[in-house]
Amino acid sequence: MKKKTIIIAIIAGAIIVLFAAGYIWIMNPFNVGIDPLMTSSRQADAGRQLEISFSYSKQRMVASSQFAFWIEDMDGNYIDTLYVTQWTARGGYSYRPLSIPIWVSAAHPSNISASEMDAISGATPRSGSYFAYWDFTDRNGNTVTATQLRYFIEGTMNNNDDVLYTGIITVGEEAWTETPTPVYSLQDSVYKDMISNVQVTYYPGNDS
Repeated sequence: MKKKTIIIAIIAGAIIVLFAAGYIWIMNPFNVGIDPLMTSSRQADAGRQLEISFSYSKQRMVASSQFAFWIEDMDGNYIDTLYVTQWTARGGYSYRPLSIPIWVSAAHPSNISASEMDAISGATPRSGSYFAYWDFTDRNGNTVTATQLRYFIEGTMNNNDDVLYTGIITVGEEAWTETPTPVYSLQDSVYKDMISNVQVTYYPGNDS
């Protein structure tokens, strides 16, 4: 009887795994459950856009692997988030104040609606190369017309061990690419590979 119960449990487990795999395979083409990060460039898009490409190495410690990309105007007013890791965005900031604190201070996640949070957040990804995009609209979908803006990339690598990249977005008729310099809270950090190889590219599209 015990052997039969074990066999039934194994079969049931296999069915659940197959069902989950089938659901992911079917629904992924429709972008269901997929976060804002992409694994390939979409340079062919016609509209004006900002592309951030980077390498990510997932850290395996507690209080690690949280990051966010966002946009502010030149006066420091928050405009929009391109991507933020889900754990911090959905309440983790209240349990762990050291988790991407600059983004938390800028974006005020407690005031972000559930639908907006769904659009900007995602599960901590696997290690790999990724792209994030901004289409020059604010959090309400309005076109941003400023000629200069500022981007931020913040990562919490381990507790108070952080990295910050920032730079100015010059909006014009010419495309450009830059490699921002990281600023580390701990210069001797052994986790500096969490976010690396960052490149920021502006595409004027046909809006200019």
